[in-house]
Amino acid sequence: MPRPECPSCGKKDRILEIEDKSKPLYYSMQGSPVFAKKWKCGNCGHVFEKE
Repeated sequence: MPRPECPSCGKKDRILEIEDKSKPLYYSMQGSPVFAKKWKCGNCGHVFEKE
């Protein structure tokens, strides 16, 4: 899987995958939610959706 590029600053080297707490996908057998993922740029702080 290629590294995503920040749509704001164009950098690829410091992209972090974070949980999107506004989008629970399902709840595990223990009852804890599993969230969708999104990307956050470590350079400019822009948050964008995973494709």
